[in-house]
Amino acid sequence: MADKAPSRSPSTPRFGRLLVVCVLAVLFCGLLVWLMGDRFAECCDLSWLDRLSH
Repeated sequence: MADKAPSRSPSTPRFGRLLVVCVLAVLFCGLLVWLMGDRFAECCDLSWLDRLSH
């Protein structure tokens, strides 16, 4: 009998795929933050934030 290499069960987590998905999620959130801050900054009145730094 030939020894077979143990096959991966479907429940084994794939760290590489999870890492790629997490990095893509972070990049997507960063893109949304940049887009909201750059393109839609005039939609909200955030002048009260200036008082916090003084």
